[in-house]
Amino acid sequence: MKKLILILVWINLFLFWFILDLFSKESLVVFLNVGQGSSVLIYNPKLQILYDTGPFGFKIISELNKFLPFYDKTIDLVIISHADKDHFGGTFSILDRFKVRLVIISPYISEESSYLELLNKIKNLKIPIITLGDKDRIETTYEKIFVLNPEIGKFNSDNENSIVLKVYKNSKTFLLTGDIDQKVEKYLIEKYGNFLKSDYLLIPHHGSKYSSSLAFLSLTGNIYSIIQVGKNRYGHPHKETIERLKLLNKKYWRTDLNGTLIVK
Repeated sequence: MKKLILILVWINLFLFWFILDLFSKESLVVFLNVGQGSSVLIYNPKLQILYDTGPFGFKIISELNKFLPFYDKTIDLVIISHADKDHFGGTFSILDRFKVRLVIISPYISEESSYLELLNKIKNLKIPIITLGDKDRIETTYEKIFVLNPEIGKFNSDNENSIVLKVYKNSKTFLLTGDIDQKVEKYLIEKYGNFLKSDYLLIPHHGSKYSSSLAFLSLTGNIYSIIQVGKNRYGHPHKETIERLKLLNKKYWRTDLNGTLIVK
């Protein structure tokens, strides 16, 4: 009887680790439901990249626990698109819970006090910080990532200097946009043209009417446009943005209504 129990225990352990191993081999892009904020997990078996971390630690940690194996306490790269708390606030908890290998920030110098506090914490933990701008790129075994914005000295606000990425992964393309406005969208269209075309678009600035121009939307989000949004006092997503999406027959996904979006 004891021998049978031991055999069953070993079988269960084998199945458990087999399932974990299968999961760890998946390559995903996950648009996380972090409330009124933004965070995208770019995951592969070798590397975890987080583009923004949402406003609150408990939200981002809760979401990551659904997708990262419990034994994996490393996030290789955190990219903070810009110095708005709904994009970087969760990083404080990320630093407490995970070993972060590298942090990438916009080259634009911000005076936002919580953001400066975060940068000091990263430095005190001796985590390297680098800045990336247009013309830079990141390549892994599973992804090619092009940095399209910011161009140093071109714009004069945190939002306009958001790090914008075009990601190639799993034969799909993703455009991640931070909080850029229509002025930056126009600049990107003039600079990159059809290179902006993407399967999935992270709608800029949580669906603000001051972003997501018709010209910009017509190029991007050919499968889904994702609005990362939660309960807020700004009226996001604005009805004007939704109307533009409908006018162009664009499918859209709202994290406040539809939850987290997983793209394999």
